Amino acid sequence: MTAHSNAASVLRIRADRRFPERPLASLWQARELLLLLTKREVHLRYQHSTAGIGWAILQPVLTVAVLVVFQSFMGHKDGSALPYALYATTALVPWTFMVHAITQSSNCVLNHSGVIGKVQFPRLVLPLAAVLGATIDFLLGLILVPLLMICYGIRAHLTILALPLFTLHLTVFAAALGVWFAYLNARFRDTSNALPFITQLWFFLSPIVYTTNMVPHRWRFVLGLNPMVGILEGFRWTFFASADAQLFVWVAKSWLVTCVLLLSGIVVFLANEERLADII
Repeated sequence: MTAHSNAASVLRIRADRRFPERPLASLWQARELLLLLTKREVHLRYQHSTAGIGWAILQPVLTVAVLVVFQSFMGHKDGSALPYALYATTALVPWTFMVHAITQSSNCVLNHSGVIGKVQFPRLVLPLAAVLGATIDFLLGLILVPLLMICYGIRAHLTILALPLFTLHLTVFAAALGVWFAYLNARFRDTSNALPFITQLWFFLSPIVYTTNMVPHRWRFVLGLNPMVGILEGFRWTFFASADAQLFVWVAKSWLVTCVLLLSGIVVFLANEERLADII
């Protein structure tokens, strides 16, 4: 047999790197697994905690308390007609959810590395379960806002009917970032170290402890490029029926960024889904 025929008889076996067929259908078939993993996320987080799920309320309460004391000490006016505790809480609750969701999502692939290498299932359920698990904390923390409104004697408006829409927006945005960070942290381990710095910097770039009218007009366009601006100001609008004139422009920009991040994140994640076991 010639050298040419020996080379021709070699069979090369490679993993299928193609984009998986019917990814949404397979994700729907794994909906029970998604629900199971979501329950597991919540259970593991609070099973050995004394305060338990009460931390979902304690965390924003303690943070707002620190901010209120600091503002009182500095004697600085934020330019809002609302009590500062209420103003900060309305944005701090969705912000806390977003940070918690992407933090949990970034570690989900590594935390399930043993299962990924042994069991075949849609890996996309891992970051989605982490985000859904964080929504429990968000819904509990959101109770603080109407409680503070009652304490300060502030009535709700019909704009409160838009609350589910902004909750959906926040959840989709958190899922988009969660999918991206889940893949990036599996591919580049420095991601988990950089994430706290990113979220801390992002905190100061978002109108949480300050109002948007404190931002100079020439920086309003740049401010609107931050997707959290539209979301946070949208939550304030639903509760208090007052907002910046550019609110709906910010919301439109935020939805655009959210959709781009979600679609691109899903494409990248699914394209590398079969390689995750090798990467980690």
